[in-house]
Amino acid sequence: MFEIELKAKFAKKINKEIEAGVKKIIDGLKVKLSKFSPKFIYKTKITEQELILSIESDMLTATDFLVQFDKQVRETIGREFKTGIKEIIIEKYVISTELEEAPKKELKLPLVKKVQAKNKTLTLEYDNISLDWVKDHYIEKTIKLAKDKIRMANYEGKDEFRETVWEGKKRNIKYNLDPAVELEKINWIRRTPAKGQYVYGREYTALMNVMKELMIENIYAKLGFFEMTFPKFEPWAIPIKSGHAKNIYPNAYFVSVPKNSSPEYWEEVMDLFAITGEVKTELVKEKSDCVGIMSYAQCPPFWPYLENKVIDEQTLPLKVYDWSGPTYRNESGGTHGLDRVEEFNRVETLFVGTKEQVIKVWQDLKKVFIEFYDGVLDLELKAARVTPWWMAHAGAKTEKGNEEMGTFDFDAYLPYRGNRDKEWLEIQNDSSNGDKYPNAFNVKGKSGQLLWSGCAGTSFQRIIVAFLAQKGLDPKNWPKDVRDRFEKRMKGLKELKFY
Repeated sequence: MFEIELKAKFAKKINKEIEAGVKKIIDGLKVKLSKFSPKFIYKTKITEQELILSIESDMLTATDFLVQFDKQVRETIGREFKTGIKEIIIEKYVISTELEEAPKKELKLPLVKKVQAKNKTLTLEYDNISLDWVKDHYIEKTIKLAKDKIRMANYEGKDEFRETVWEGKKRNIKYNLDPAVELEKINWIRRTPAKGQYVYGREYTALMNVMKELMIENIYAKLGFFEMTFPKFEPWAIPIKSGHAKNIYPNAYFVSVPKNSSPEYWEEVMDLFAITGEVKTELVKEKSDCVGIMSYAQCPPFWPYLENKVIDEQTLPLKVYDWSGPTYRNESGGTHGLDRVEEFNRVETLFVGTKEQVIKVWQDLKKVFIEFYDGVLDLELKAARVTPWWMAHAGAKTEKGNEEMGTFDFDAYLPYRGNRDKEWLEIQNDSSNGDKYPNAFNVKGKSGQLLWSGCAGTSFQRIIVAFLAQKGLDPKNWPKDVRDRFEKRMKGLKELKFY
């Protein structure tokens, strides 16, 4: 239910005929909306050029009434009396709605003067808002946001759904050191001043390229995937459409560009650095615009390639992968070794097609991922059906998806962490996402239906840390195919010595 008080300012003085015409419009709308609301009480007060309207109703919101009121007054009163509304200001808007569950902590919402959530009733109070807020459904969106936040908050601390669907054999593991620590000691990797970032030396890079070769042969060539190059910067239009703009901010790397590129515009910043030897970041912020983010999930920047396209289903499925550059995430929970870094070399696997095609590729990838990690790399591995990422973002942590859509995680045991019952690292996932992305980017088949898509993600950092954690750093303990390829790449290498 809601209560509103609005002030409508007319272009000229309101006479009795105009007042009667406005009341006739309100009465007509009251009858029209009565099927949704048995309660609709209103009062009017007229000043020289203003109509003050107060309403109480048990409708969900005032949107339908206010939009129709504005439209009909402008059309009818304008036509009959050659005047119209110059401005509508909603001086007070109080709305109450029932919740599915009571919030467990204080609810904070933007743009609202007062928020009250008592038991299972949510009450929002606004003052001095424009009609555009109503037309753009800000009130309904705020109510939805409130319900989403309550659901998310109430699920905090609950475990996400996880069901093991495959488990490999237990390996006889003799190595129990943290690979990141040991790789730094032998100069295969070196930390930078940035949080969660490394320089990767020749030996590490050679091992990464061995992994690339093996993945092409055992996964991508086998299933008919081809390489593409996706952008690593996302202008805001991309996360807005993909849905990441809803909650990306704590984990994003933001991108800013100069508001003006002239040296004179930046003279103060440069002069201050010359004197102090410091970059005045607050001043840099003032002179820059935030235009987007560095790639967080890596697949969203692909979608402008197909946006607004109609594709002949006979040319599908499209099966591609991209490992052309790094992905960036602000790990607010902290970084650790190579398994949790902020700049990582992501392997993005993406497929688009009809519903049937996408489901098949999703299942085919599950099979070859197991064959690769378990068979080729000889890792102790298990696979689980988990809460799909888009459901987890919505707070539906207990949801598992279905046989057509969902996510599989592939976890490798990390011996240096100890307990085999719980010390596992997700090194690969595989998802069928339904029509989420094709719907967001308007990608259809020739027959007119929305297509489907799926994706699978990992990083070379996680593959390598899992591999070295189980096999150790001595190549003689690696699977023969990995060892032979690595040693071939290392032939002629002169080791650097540091003092």
